Amino acid sequence: MARFEEGRSISCPPLFEGEAYSQWSNVMKYFIQAQDFELWDIIEEGYTEAPKKKKKQMSENDTKAKLNSRAMHILLCGLNEEVSKKVSTCKRAKRNVGEA
Repeated sequence: MARFEEGRSISCPPLFEGEAYSQWSNVMKYFIQAQDFELWDIIEEGYTEAPKKKKKQMSENDTKAKLNSRAMHILLCGLNEEVSKKVSTCKRAKRNVGEA
């Protein structure tokens, strides 16, 4: 009879501990997309706070701000303490060129 080991949790992001980044990032991408596909869009495209003008624009900006916060939370939960300290001051899920 086959014996199965415990798999990864579908409710907790994969933990990055400083090694095998490409494997972790691939698993994290699918984890985030499974939570909400628009979250991955925020990570890839970025989020810039728009000036508040009209109600419709405010609503769209608020939605993107919430998605950015959710994406940041998932990403930070997927990092060990040492790696998390290095990126915990970031305000956006998308990494800009030149950022550490």
